[in-house]
Amino acid sequence: AREGPPIVFLHGVTDSWPAFAPLLAHLPASQQAFAVSQRGHGHSSRPADDYTLPAMAADVRAFLDAMDIHQAIVAGHSMGSMVAQQFAVDHPDRVAGLVLMGAFSSLYRHPEMTAFVEGTILPLRDPIEPAFARDWQLSTLARDVDPAFLDIVVAETLKVPAHVWHAAFSG
Repeated sequence: AREGPPIVFLHGVTDSWPAFAPLLAHLPASQQAFAVSQRGHGHSSRPADDYTLPAMAADVRAFLDAMDIHQAIVAGHSMGSMVAQQFAVDHPDRVAGLVLMGAFSSLYRHPEMTAFVEGTILPLRDPIEPAFARDWQLSTLARDVDPAFLDIVVAETLKVPAHVWHAAFSG
């Protein structure tokens, strides 16, 4: 039997649902949990534009509707935390709880981040270089991870085309 509200996990930019695989393995069998790949990531659709927080929060609502879930705990990491915050603002009645990991405000503006986006992200072109994807993922780690897991995460990053990198960082 399921106990408590379901949990929906939202990954960071260029990640996808497998980023949560190690965590999902530790949840009790009674916990209903979903790790979804957000638009443009993993095997999800890759629209040409609209990687804004309201659009991505609407995707979460559509997922909950499709799964016939009225309320869920929404757990977001990095970009996923921004989507989770937007979802909570747009649909407070659908949120049973909010978990923010590596979170920051959608109003966050820092000169170094702006320079990074302008100098590193916006010039990206397809195909994304595997070495760049690996370096990107390594730069986000607080500690070492299992090399096989890192390979999975890098492979997922390589699925993200340049236009999604541009739009997600700009959106």
